[in-house]
Amino acid sequence: MPSRKKGHKLRILEGEPVEYQGRIWIVKGEQHPSGYIVAYPRYDLILHDRIKGYEAYRLISQHARLWACLKQEVPLIPVNEVKPYKQIYSRKALLVKNIIEEITCSYGEVIVTGSSLVMDGNDVDIIIYTDNPASIIEKIRSHMHGFIRKMTMGDLLREWMLKHKNLLDFNEYLILKQDSLLQIRIAGVPVSLRIVPYTEGFRGCIDPVYDRLEYTGFIEVLLPITKYTSPAKYYARLETGEHVILETRRILYAEIPTGRYWLEKGYLEKRKTGDYVVPDHGRMVLVKK
Repeated sequence: MPSRKKGHKLRILEGEPVEYQGRIWIVKGEQHPSGYIVAYPRYDLILHDRIKGYEAYRLISQHARLWACLKQEVPLIPVNEVKPYKQIYSRKALLVKNIIEEITCSYGEVIVTGSSLVMDGNDVDIIIYTDNPASIIEKIRSHMHGFIRKMTMGDLLREWMLKHKNLLDFNEYLILKQDSLLQIRIAGVPVSLRIVPYTEGFRGCIDPVYDRLEYTGFIEVLLPITKYTSPAKYYARLETGEHVILETRRILYAEIPTGRYWLEKGYLEKRKTGDYVVPDHGRMVLVKK
């Protein structure tokens, strides 16, 4: 039987599942236009299945609007027609959630997202919203080899096959995930963990993008600023010598080692808070540590 937790409030934060017009949409980012939420359609609540192909394209296109804050088109859904979705279909997802809540104590709110909301799957996606990400990361690290274990090679192979095989070869993927704290096993279940360093999103444009250009080239990742979080940030340097901040919301790039990378089809963004490189829609490969 599904489980529902009462009293959950709408946070409008990265990864949060919300219900709109009979579907689960997943919130993207932490800043949103007044009266709307940036979100993508993921699951059909009637069919209990992932929204894909033409239907996903149709829904995204139907709701796409240019938001000047981000200098790009994004799907927007009206906040007053949305409600938080907290129903959990998968029993093992509920077990994993309860264990993580015990491990992390009261440092953040743990929620289930992804396919476990509507079906039983092989793995579980978990998000922790917190204003103390360092304590969450330390709790996870301290329980490695106890309640928490590394993913097996079979787990990583399956994750790569499902999500990354068209982006990286398997060895390139393993280099990025060799000491992962975000791709783990809990109670024998493969878990993808996302740590969001906020407890509530922002209604309005907080960090506007002034200019946005595609970038392909080498980038030197120098030092993590906020590793393991979504977004994760690193001090970095372009091959021109320009210093930038590399920012990612992909778990794939949230715990990368320092070194020299080749980035294809990333974006250079000039924002109110500085100059950024965003690799999330492109391909980034470590070429030298």
